[in-house]
Amino acid sequence: MSGLIPHLSLWEATARPAPESVPLEGTTQADVAVIGGGFCGLSCALRLASGGADTVLLEAEAPGFGASGRNGGQLISGFKDDPETLIALHGPERGEAIARLGVSAGDMVADLIAEHRIDCAFHRHGWIQAIHTESELPRLENRARQMRARGQNVQMLDRTEVAALTGTDIYAGGYLDADGGGLNPMSLARGMTEAAQGAGARIHTDSPATAVTRDAKGGWCITTPRGTLHAAQVVMATGVYSGAVTPALQRSVLPVQSIQIATAPLPPDVRGTLMPEGHVVSDTRRLLLYFRVTEEGRLVFGGRGALGGEAIRAGHVDMLERTMRRSFPQITDAPVTHHWAGQVDLTVDRRLRIHWDEHGLWSVIGFSGRGVAIAPAVGRAVADAVLAQSPRDLPLPITPVRPVPFHALRKPAMSVAIGISRLRDRLEGR
Repeated sequence: MSGLIPHLSLWEATARPAPESVPLEGTTQADVAVIGGGFCGLSCALRLASGGADTVLLEAEAPGFGASGRNGGQLISGFKDDPETLIALHGPERGEAIARLGVSAGDMVADLIAEHRIDCAFHRHGWIQAIHTESELPRLENRARQMRARGQNVQMLDRTEVAALTGTDIYAGGYLDADGGGLNPMSLARGMTEAAQGAGARIHTDSPATAVTRDAKGGWCITTPRGTLHAAQVVMATGVYSGAVTPALQRSVLPVQSIQIATAPLPPDVRGTLMPEGHVVSDTRRLLLYFRVTEEGRLVFGGRGALGGEAIRAGHVDMLERTMRRSFPQITDAPVTHHWAGQVDLTVDRRLRIHWDEHGLWSVIGFSGRGVAIAPAVGRAVADAVLAQSPRDLPLPITPVRPVPFHALRKPAMSVAIGISRLRDRLEGR
C-alpha cells in the first residue's frame, strides 16, 4: 500500500444504531452547556441532567466521533501514575482521593452499562499489561502492591503464564488486573447518548461551537453555525478537537494518532490460541501495542500512527500489520478487513488537566490514552462539582491552562522523539 487510505472502523461497522439527534437551530438557553460528545462530555451531561440541571450538549460531528468511539475498547482502571506517586504530588488526602477515583473508574463504567442496559459487547475478563524485559518487573510489582491495598484484584504473571493467556511468547511477564475488560466503544458512546437523552439532556449533533464568549447576563454564549446557546456554566470536553474556539487549550496537548487493524473472523482452532480467556492486552513499549479478540473472533491490534490528524498513512498500517503477524504467527495469512485511527490528547507529563475560571468555564483535557474508564469517571466528577457550584468539591486538582512552548514546532520535535523511542524499544528488546 502507499499514500493515504480511508477509515474502515470495525466499531462503527458493528455498533448499535445511532440515536436520533438534530443540529442546534435558533437561540436557546440552558443551565449548563457541555461541548464535546465523547465519554467525558456524555457522562457529564448524563450526571447533570440526572441531577436536575437543564443541560445541552453540543457535538461537532456525532457522539463517539473522536477518540471515544475509535479507541481499543479496553476498560483499564487507574491513572497512569501509581497511587503513591499521586500522594507525593498532591498530598495524602487529595492524592488518595485521585487514586481512588481512578481505581473505581472501571466499576463506575460497569455500573453505568448495567443501569442503562447498554448493549456494547461488554465483558470483564481482565486486562494484562505485558512486559518485554524482566527489569520492568519491580515497577509492576510495586504497582500491584499499591493497587491491592486499594481493593484491586491484581496479580503478577511470569513468562509462561503470559504466553498461555495471550498466545504470544514475546513477553517476559506481566501484570493482570482481573477487573479490566473490553467493549465496543462506539456502542458505549451511543448508549450513553441515549441514557443522557432519557435523563433530559438535549444533545445536538453537527453543531460545532464556533465561539464561546461572555454574554450580557454574566453567563456564556456559545455560537454554532445554525444556532446560539446561552448557559450559566460551560464544560469543554473537546480533547484534540478544541480548535480555534479555545486555542490555548488546544496548544496544551500533543495530538498523536493511534491506529488499529482487525482481521477477518479467525478459524476456531486459531482463535482458541489468542487470549483464550478473553483478556485484553497492552504492553509497556514506549510506543505501546495493544490487542484483543472480539466476540466475532477477530484479532484487533493497535499501535502508534501519525502525529495527529485524521488521515491514515498506508505505511503505518503496513508496519502495524507486520508487527501483528510477527507477534501472532499462528494467524498465518488471515486478511485484515478493517483499519481506523483515533487521536489521543497527550499532555507532556501524561497527566490529566482540569481547568476552571470564576465565571463558570470548565475544561477537561489530556486523558493520554486511558479514556475508556477514566473519562466517564472524570466527567461525572466534574458534573458533581458543577451541580454543587463548588470546584472545591472536585477530587481532582484544578490547574491553569499551560500551552506547550513552541507548540507549532511540535511535529518535527515529536517525530524525532518517536524515532528515538522506537530505536530504544528495539535495543531493549521491546
